[in-house]
Amino acid sequence: MIFNRFTRETRACVEAAVEEARTLGHDSVGDEDLLLGILRTDEGIGAAALSSLGVTLEGVREKSEEMLSDALSSIGISLEQVRREAGDAFEMRVPDNRRIPFSPQAKKALERALMEAVRLRNNRIGTEHVLLGILRNDDGTAVRILAGMGVSLEVLEERLCEFRGRAAG
Repeated sequence: MIFNRFTRETRACVEAAVEEARTLGHDSVGDEDLLLGILRTDEGIGAAALSSLGVTLEGVREKSEEMLSDALSSIGISLEQVRREAGDAFEMRVPDNRRIPFSPQAKKALERALMEAVRLRNNRIGTEHVLLGILRNDDGTAVRILAGMGVSLEVLEERLCEFRGRAAG
């Protein structure tokens, strides 16, 4: 199984992604949750590369919320109005006893993480491989979030390569 090849940091990242999805009320763990998981654990090469470009957990959460609000607005729904009218009843968190599956996008990102580790001749899957797996999906929510934050995917890949070199040598 792919999870057996995860580093400790990557396992923590995936656990944090599940918790992010749960907190945000997502019905599945998406690639954006994997991105949040990398930032939330703040460990490994993936987190270091993102941090070096000014990408923060709070910034990604804000951009994700903005994208959701824009999507709802495009069909005539105001997220702020729904929140105001629902008041305390507006609880998005998914209960702890409910299992949250991985979305097709997140599954693809994790499969691509394995392929990246193999390509780079690494035996273990680190957060850098998960981040590369996320970046390989041009249609992914995480890629759109990063682009919306002004992050160049090419520069991020270069930064990952740079940090991998530092860790190896």
